Amino acid sequence: MKKVLLATTAVVLSAGVASAEVALSGNARMGLQYDSISGDTVLEKRMTVNIDATTESSSGITFGARLRLRSNEAGAGTVNGARVYMSTNGLEIAAGNIYGALDSMPGMYDSEVGLTALNDAGVVTNTVANPATAWGFDGYSSSGNGAEGIEAIYTAGGFTGHLSYSEPTLSSGASAQKRTAVYGAYVFNDWTVALGLQDSSVAAEDKVVLTVGGKIGDFGVGFAAADNDGESKVALNGSATFGATTVNGFIADEESGAELAIGLGVTYDLGGASVMAGVERDAVGDTRADLGVSFSF
Repeated sequence: MKKVLLATTAVVLSAGVASAEVALSGNARMGLQYDSISGDTVLEKRMTVNIDATTESSSGITFGARLRLRSNEAGAGTVNGARVYMSTNGLEIAAGNIYGALDSMPGMYDSEVGLTALNDAGVVTNTVANPATAWGFDGYSSSGNGAEGIEAIYTAGGFTGHLSYSEPTLSSGASAQKRTAVYGAYVFNDWTVALGLQDSSVAAEDKVVLTVGGKIGDFGVGFAAADNDGESKVALNGSATFGATTVNGFIADEESGAELAIGLGVTYDLGGASVMAGVERDAVGDTRADLGVSFSF
């Protein structure tokens, strides 16, 4: 009976649109987090479900949209704003809850450690000098409407270019400022180089970001640097895999930091799930750590 209901549902969904597809995917995690600022160890849990719908026109253009449902320790699940797009011949144009150019740059988050990425102390746009604008760029929101902007992504061979734009008058005012961001990235052999820029109506959000990442033998290495409206930050990251165990870490230096930020993470692959742990000390000396399990579906 269950198979009959599923088949009937699939027929109804695809009626009149032979190439339409609706897919579910996601991930979940659970564990513990420690923060030296509060001295507390707290529960960490999260589940994310992505709903992706696509259809293809008779002319070969793909149209699609994504919604996300997320629940965490702070509350029950909520549905975010949709990202709607069309793509053809390597070009994708999207509107709504956009990915954002800087947030999508290759190498931007290669320094993340642990189950939760902790405070992302190795990310070069995240500075103690301007904490209010550390994440002052458009990115896909898992629980809200996001930027409600527009973006274009073009890929040809080893090159990818990404341009995004948002401003309050484009929507109901989800974005509090105008932002224009762009990055260009090129992949050659095992290496990727990317350069990103952002111009914002909020001066402290103007950014220039460079990332380089690749492999040397069995080891992954990466470098990132950013000018955050005059506040510079650089970071090195690396990783190594030994059987089912991967170890990764970073070291970062910023102008206003009292000390170097450092982090170390360990992941053990269980086959279908992973045990993950991490610890980091940020540029003002605060320490955070986490431990738990994560899996995708």
